[in-house]
Amino acid sequence: MLPSTFPSCRVSRPPVSSGPTSSYGPKRSKLAPGIFSGVTQMGNRSTLQMVALVFGAIYLAAGVLGFLPFAGGSSTLTNSALLGLFKINLLHNLVHVVIGIAGLAAAGSLANARTFCQIVGVILLLLGVLGVFVANPLGLLYIGGLDIALHLVSGAVLAYFGFAAPVSARSA
Repeated sequence: MLPSTFPSCRVSRPPVSSGPTSSYGPKRSKLAPGIFSGVTQMGNRSTLQMVALVFGAIYLAAGVLGFLPFAGGSSTLTNSALLGLFKINLLHNLVHVVIGIAGLAAAGSLANARTFCQIVGVILLLLGVLGVFVANPLGLLYIGGLDIALHLVSGAVLAYFGFAAPVSARSA
């Protein structure tokens, strides 16, 4: 038996549309456009933007974890050990949160991602080198032990991507 012999059994399908206005097609974010508008669009993101997004998420998570007592965090200026590994305090946590938010915001455009990687990369490299010689510069932030390695590696990766030549400028 063919489906045409039973017209009441036909299944109608919704129209196929690739536009953002279709109720069946891809949907646009309902977030208001702003500093995080580029974060919601995952397609066509450059490697540089992904680096800013990933480092932003990691630093934001580290900053938030730094406030939670069960993770070894601290909401005071006394030093404690995050996850038993990294010395942190209130100021350290706030700096990580600011870096994280800046990374997420910068991931929205290529120019902002490049600027974020350059500035934060250089700052983290300088903090890592400073931590080798002075464990507690100005008595505010402890930088020693694994913090040195973390800042040097993070800074090197961010600076590499921030100062690397754009893909279109590279020779094949």
